[in-house]
Amino acid sequence: MKVTIRILLPGTREQAILVEPGRSLLTTVQTAGISLPALCGGQGHCGKCKVQVYTGSLPVTPSDRSCLSQDQIEAGYRLACAAFPREELGIQVFETGEQDFSTVNVFAQDHETPCIREEVLVGLEKNAQSYARQLTPDRPLSYGELRETSKLADAQGRIFADPASPPPQAGGGEASFAAPLESGKCYLYREQGKILHISYKPEPVYAVAVDIGTTTLAMALLDLQTGKIVGRFSAVNRQREFGGDVISRIQRANEGDLGRLSQSVRNQIAEGIAALCQETAAEVQAIRKIAIVGNTTMLHLLLQLSCCTLGQTPFTPVTLDMVSLGSREIFEGGLSCETVILPGISTYVGADITAGLLFTEIHTKTDPVVFMDIGTNGEMALAYHGKILCTATAAGPAFEGGNIRWGTGSVPGAISQVQCRDGTFACTTIGNRQPVGICGSGVVDIVYQGLKADFIQSSGRFNTKLLPSDAIFLAKTEDNRDIVFCQKDVREVQLGKSAIRSGLEALLNHAGLGYGDIKTLYLAGGFGFNLNLESGIGIGLIPDALGPKISLIGNSALGGAVKFLLNPDNEKKLYQLIGQSEEFSLPQDTYFAQYFIDNINFE
Repeated sequence: MKVTIRILLPGTREQAILVEPGRSLLTTVQTAGISLPALCGGQGHCGKCKVQVYTGSLPVTPSDRSCLSQDQIEAGYRLACAAFPREELGIQVFETGEQDFSTVNVFAQDHETPCIREEVLVGLEKNAQSYARQLTPDRPLSYGELRETSKLADAQGRIFADPASPPPQAGGGEASFAAPLESGKCYLYREQGKILHISYKPEPVYAVAVDIGTTTLAMALLDLQTGKIVGRFSAVNRQREFGGDVISRIQRANEGDLGRLSQSVRNQIAEGIAALCQETAAEVQAIRKIAIVGNTTMLHLLLQLSCCTLGQTPFTPVTLDMVSLGSREIFEGGLSCETVILPGISTYVGADITAGLLFTEIHTKTDPVVFMDIGTNGEMALAYHGKILCTATAAGPAFEGGNIRWGTGSVPGAISQVQCRDGTFACTTIGNRQPVGICGSGVVDIVYQGLKADFIQSSGRFNTKLLPSDAIFLAKTEDNRDIVFCQKDVREVQLGKSAIRSGLEALLNHAGLGYGDIKTLYLAGGFGFNLNLESGIGIGLIPDALGPKISLIGNSALGGAVKFLLNPDNEKKLYQLIGQSEEFSLPQDTYFAQYFIDNINFE
């Protein structure tokens, strides 16, 4: 029997929904379109999906006792993923703060400037030769190019019918000419011979680069005539509501939520494009190309491709190739342009890494260099002797605030920097707000400062002689709760740190190289961009020998998508570096397991 749940949403708005028998409260709430994060994928581990019961009751579950304090349980807090209502309830859902998620959408700006506009003369006399053959005599045009070319016929037909009557203004119908075709001159916007746009007067022509990260979404609006970025957009990836990592989202997709996961990111990209157009006063019709990158799972979810074999050995994707399609095939609204999904190298070295390698032009380096993107998945590549050796290691979500008791994303109020002075931890939060949790950079700072103060031993164990309790106290929340860092949190960092460090050492060992041979370490991604390098080196995440060789490059995935859009020749470079790339499997490496054991301590 269905039961009614009344939900008090942020802003005191109430919504009533029905819960099917045997269905969790989390799934029901998410299906109703209400935002409720579940970074562990609803497994009862992360504690992020807590709600407060104010009418009726829910039994206390083992997951509740594991993730919530006794005071919270007594106040009516429960985990929605572990709740299966059997009676009418009234619950409150709280603001997560993730709408203000701080994301990195900047990178070392590439100064390559494209030139795609050409002035051409189109005869106004009636003749038997088609406009298509006048513009491109050596090949037939695509349907999209023909739609642009038809503007010439529309304008000419109006001029011949009434030379004194101008064609429709821009934005009216198919024609975008604001005056008669003076002397047969028009502006032709062409890329590698392909017609993008035709107009009578100079008009802006835009492209959009999109990076779909597991945690965040970042976008850039480009002026294709100047090569400049004219607008940026970033937000938390709403798919986090279905799980904080790719494995949990693969599971949700395989359990029947593939369509919802796909629609979630499609809608968010469309909303991001609309926001960019509003910010810059750009017309959506002026967007002529979209390039999208992301890890292999994110791109499968975008395209609504089966994820059934992504999460099981040998981890076979539906495709790793470049996909070109019309924007209307996946996005709603006024978009009508080519959309390109960039290719990947392997299941766990996806298009986001390919784009990052293109951004750094790693394939052109003469000295050995390393590319590393530290996140839930630690992807890395070693370029040496004309080869690129790639691998990925499962670092876990600790470096993005996941699986940490008080972990959170980079939201206002997240503890992002920590110093220990005279045994007391002083915290700095994002936006200087009241503390709400700890983000990835703060997590690393806490461990490093704890090691320096001898609160944390090299084994990872707390020094009970110095610590007055079983957790490190950091700050108070606005409602007077203690934000602490516990023993389990240290273990999560140890596992992630060892996975990253061991993957790098196995990679170098396989190539017969050492740290001294590396010229540059390109550190990519949001975590690396915000990381206190002293702390990263201090806990052993980054080898001390590579510290002086670090180059922080920010969101190289977005930078690579931008680079791809700015110069069509970069498509050849993309395939060149993919051809030079070889995947190195860590699970099959005889040394990786030993490295992992050796690196588990903070030494």
